[in-house]
Amino acid sequence: MRRRIQRFIALCTAAITVVALSGCVVLREGGQSQRESDASRQVHQEIVPLPEEIKKRGHLVFGSQLASPPLNFSDGDTYKGINIDIAEEIGRRLDVEIKWKQYPFAGLIPAVQSRQVDAGIDLIGDTEERARAVDFSNYMNQATSPLVKRGNPHKIKSAADLCGLSVAIVRGGVQLELAQEENEKCLENGKPAIDIKQFAAPSDARLSVQAGRTAAFLGNTPVMRYIAESEATRDTFEMGGEATYQLQPIGIITAKDRTDLKESIQSALDVMQADGTIDQLLEKWDLKDLSLGSDTDDAKEKP
Repeated sequence: MRRRIQRFIALCTAAITVVALSGCVVLREGGQSQRESDASRQVHQEIVPLPEEIKKRGHLVFGSQLASPPLNFSDGDTYKGINIDIAEEIGRRLDVEIKWKQYPFAGLIPAVQSRQVDAGIDLIGDTEERARAVDFSNYMNQATSPLVKRGNPHKIKSAADLCGLSVAIVRGGVQLELAQEENEKCLENGKPAIDIKQFAAPSDARLSVQAGRTAAFLGNTPVMRYIAESEATRDTFEMGGEATYQLQPIGIITAKDRTDLKESIQSALDVMQADGTIDQLLEKWDLKDLSLGSDTDDAKEKP
């Protein structure tokens, strides 16, 4: 089992940073999660029934890419992943079947807004911009980690080790911000710059690391871990240390005009959080350290 990394909070003018024994976790400002924390919103102690139209229909329709292991991916005729387990458990608590529709990531918010689906679930970070368009019911954290070639030829243990190296990121991803910040630190400390290479797809970024054209791929922590630990790819890749960055809640999205549906889904998540179900599912997929409460709990231990 992955050793839990202790963290403490250091305040600075730009961000709240949680420093770990093996690196640091840089918190990104959230959307609804900041405005509507558990301290300020009602935490449901019991299930809020679904709207009558959905109860009569007998199923909830979730939209997802269904192609992001270990969150959601196809396995023969079925789907697997932490998001699949979370959604199916919500369906059990709300006494409805879960049905799935596949969409590209950029199409999830429009699909929710136009009621093509009841809810969306994927690696959907709770940002200010997105929270203006849809409602969030958060259930875990997302983060960024380095993926490197097996054997770690450049001895990368954290983002601080990237100075003078070529780094792969996916174009349009939040990892560009991290790469640019680390590059500035390199230059300020008199070290060589980071050569940031942007790729159109995650598969292209991975291939660049595999071929030795880049030293590391800065990507989504759950996906990077899955690649490093999966039987099909673990002989090719490993993690570049245990450090995680850009911690941010991800959630299930629902339309702004469907607050009753949002409350039902949120109530199921609250009950699942209280009885330990969410933590059990996160542990099943080796994501326990990305639990919503993990960073704040450690922060309280080390003020």
